[in-house]
Amino acid sequence: MSSRNRNKFRSIVGRYLRGGADEEEVDMIEKYYKLFSGKPDQLSKLSEEELADVRGRMKDNIAKRIAVQPARSRPLWSGAFWRVAAAILILIGAGWVFFVVKQQREPQVSVLVSKTIIQQSVKGQTKFVMLPDGSRVVLHGDTRIEYDRDFNSKTREVSLTGEAYFDVVHINTNGQKPRPFVIRTGKIRTTVLGTAFSIKSLPTGSEVVVTVTRGKVRVDDGEKHTSLLTANQQMTYNTHTTVADEKAVKSQELTAWVQADMVFEETPFGELAEMLAKRYDVKIAFQNPQLQKCLITGRFSGTETLEEVFKVLTLTSNTKYALDGGELVLSGEGCR
Repeated sequence: MSSRNRNKFRSIVGRYLRGGADEEEVDMIEKYYKLFSGKPDQLSKLSEEELADVRGRMKDNIAKRIAVQPARSRPLWSGAFWRVAAAILILIGAGWVFFVVKQQREPQVSVLVSKTIIQQSVKGQTKFVMLPDGSRVVLHGDTRIEYDRDFNSKTREVSLTGEAYFDVVHINTNGQKPRPFVIRTGKIRTTVLGTAFSIKSLPTGSEVVVTVTRGKVRVDDGEKHTSLLTANQQMTYNTHTTVADEKAVKSQELTAWVQADMVFEETPFGELAEMLAKRYDVKIAFQNPQLQKCLITGRFSGTETLEEVFKVLTLTSNTKYALDGGELVLSGEGCR
């Protein structure tokens, strides 16, 4: 396995552990793991030092066996040796990697893989998330959403803690009624068909605040309260008193945080790249270091995908971009 492929594989495993891998990557990781699921898991009992000793002793044993072969046999360091050694070490390495995956995902003896995907932003930093159905979510600082790996197969349901802005796509299934999109915040359930809105439900607070910027949503507590909200309406629900207050608002002003780091003027490209790398959870590199000094001006709504943003940025900066897995590389001679 080449260094580049090894690093790419490690990157995918890292995203898998964080719950950020896409469906294709999850399928690949879990199928790869199954290749070793029937093997005795003796390696899981070894420390890293013991594993290193095992590798060394295996290499010595292979060398000794090859050394006693007739003179016609190939030299010790022939391609055959390396193919055998590499195959053995790859199996050991893969077994160890997936032992770590198993231990971090399921600390107990269970080998079942969690069905929940978690996306989380850090305090003071917004984060963009594209859901499997194409809906777009911007997480405010210190916010967490959870959804099943089979999201959108039958239902579209997300659990939220914190504050997030949702731009939900409208989905019809085989001419039937639109498939609802549901956000759960404690016992509050917000149902939409295709709209844009924000929900705020802080773990330390007693209120759930829903603000609609486009379309229509239904909010209910599963018991006695149901509200229908349209554009520029807001509902504040007190989880202790179960009292809901509805009022007209200027939704664009209340959701202005969605544009954080997405409105910039004469900003050095290198500085902008650092902000976008955090927002989209991607590594951004410059083939030409001089490009980092380019001054960039732009304005986005905050719900654009990474590629949508860079299609505009590269067009206005006389640069090009290439996206490979979790890395975006910028190239070009210089700015206009």
